[in-house]
Amino acid sequence: MKVFHRLVSAEDARSIMAGEMRKLMRVVEVPIEEAVGLTAAEDIFSQYDVPPFDRSEVDGFAVDHADVDGAQEDAPVTLRIAGSISPGETGNVTVERGKAVYIATGSVMPKGSDAVVMVEDTRQHGDYVDIYRSVYPGENVAFAGTDISLGDIIAKAGTVLTPEKLATLAASGVARVRVFDRIRIGIFSTGNEIVRPGTNLKLGQIFDVNGYYFQTKLSSSGGVHAVFLGSVPDREDDMVKIIRDNLDSFDILMASGSTSAGFLDMLYRVIEKVGGSILFHGINMRPGKPTFFGRIGEKLFIGMPGFPLSSAVILNYIVIPSIRKAISGDFERPRVVKVPVKIAPDHMQETVYPAIITRNGYAFPIMGNSGSISRIRFADGFIAIPGDLKYVDPGDNVLYYPLNEREASVICIGSSDPLMEMAVLETDRNAKIVNMGSWGGVNAMRIGIADVSGIHILKNGTYNIPVLDESLKERAMLIRGFSRNRGFLSKSGISSFEEILDRGLTFVNRNKGSGTRDLIEEMIGNNEKIRTSMHGYLWESPSEAGVAQAVAQDRADAGVGLEFYAVKLGLKYHHIKKENYDILISREFYASDAGKLFIKALKSLRGMESKYPGYEIPENIGEVIA
Repeated sequence: MKVFHRLVSAEDARSIMAGEMRKLMRVVEVPIEEAVGLTAAEDIFSQYDVPPFDRSEVDGFAVDHADVDGAQEDAPVTLRIAGSISPGETGNVTVERGKAVYIATGSVMPKGSDAVVMVEDTRQHGDYVDIYRSVYPGENVAFAGTDISLGDIIAKAGTVLTPEKLATLAASGVARVRVFDRIRIGIFSTGNEIVRPGTNLKLGQIFDVNGYYFQTKLSSSGGVHAVFLGSVPDREDDMVKIIRDNLDSFDILMASGSTSAGFLDMLYRVIEKVGGSILFHGINMRPGKPTFFGRIGEKLFIGMPGFPLSSAVILNYIVIPSIRKAISGDFERPRVVKVPVKIAPDHMQETVYPAIITRNGYAFPIMGNSGSISRIRFADGFIAIPGDLKYVDPGDNVLYYPLNEREASVICIGSSDPLMEMAVLETDRNAKIVNMGSWGGVNAMRIGIADVSGIHILKNGTYNIPVLDESLKERAMLIRGFSRNRGFLSKSGISSFEEILDRGLTFVNRNKGSGTRDLIEEMIGNNEKIRTSMHGYLWESPSEAGVAQAVAQDRADAGVGLEFYAVKLGLKYHHIKKENYDILISREFYASDAGKLFIKALKSLRGMESKYPGYEIPENIGEVIA
């Protein structure tokens, strides 16, 4: 078993990777139409003035401005038409005193003219034209070199060539550019449990996430040609083969899984077996600690964590910045933002969290485990907490790294529910959703960072209304949502906690801060025997689906969950009660256009009950109840 003897910092990991990747860079010359997303390998200069000649910006008449001085609607100036000029013509016509030349947009200004009168300000009759307004010298004229001058620098070395920059290059006469060639990266996944999406999933198997994410993310980041090679089981011979078969075709091979220090984690040994060397193994950060980096001859190898969130963080926080540093010579700089809540990271390790940016510019962390790929679904970016900090307080500054930042008219933080999510995304497909339980939603509303928060909190026999104390009422209202049937989920028909205890069965609990946990605690009441003796009471699932799946997969005998999941998974259901899932809504959002759309989306859920067994959608859904 391998032990991580020395962990490198995230900063050192990026520097080491970037330095090695820099050695891979090849300079090629390509036509500009093939250069989008690539990086200029040298400074690029304009080869012509833009525009290359004095040209008219409108359709009209080229004149000497002095000839039309004082022209007005009720006192026009009449000039003789000496000819016309169209785009692409050099034109031998000259504007003499008392004459004008008809000119089309983009045409060369004729000699003797210094302005253009728009055709809307003229009236032609035969060989003459009446001018109804005066013009100043240079009016409606683009002079040569006023946009770009010959020899101007268009793109510095290290600049990513976007379509807009390439358009500028084309305008200035540049047809071919010297750029850094795309880095070729071959990607594969490891693990006996990995299967391709689209296959029938068996117990213990998971769909491959990392391979597809790595390929698409790297290919869209610019400067990379990424290919997904498939997956291999945790067998040394299979890993050796896929590396040897593909090493010549790529600059870098990247694999996920089998990188940690466990008995079955062998990828770092495989690198040494094929003649490679490990440059570092382990980064002093969470998530993503098991990452390693090595060299095989002149090629590089990146060993990524298997858990999807861990690998996504390493890809965006370490690997892609390293690639950009290798190509452009500089890392992207993070920006400083404030956090609205207290965060206590793992001590002595830099900790990275996915986060959303709230409307007031704060970064709100999306908490969860390192296997949760859904945490980056709605994330705008990542925040990083240094390892030497025990915690950061609300209002403290942290470093923020953009990922997929976007504007959203709805921020939803609270208890997860498929109907709630449907209404939120119907309001705004770019909405930001953070599922962190009912009490998490209440707190988010209380500090002013949530627009809507779904809650199902039972207090003294009443759902949700008792939550609104006077301070919360100043910020929010409670609107009616819908009802959900909640009860015991099992395979054998469990009907009480006492039955679970008496039969020695295993229970799966819900996490503290969830509305379901409040219901469970109210049901148990003062019966401490259940809390101390019921097997599994301390096993907390963070989601409704997690409870149901634990029972369906025989990891637990019973749990308290929704009838909806019992029907979906073929479990037995014993009813406890109908709960109200209602929605806290900020007063400001309620009065906004987006708020009105959200209420409309809620009301449109009427009639969806047939697709959601165990749900009841009332007539007054979307109406204020407190």
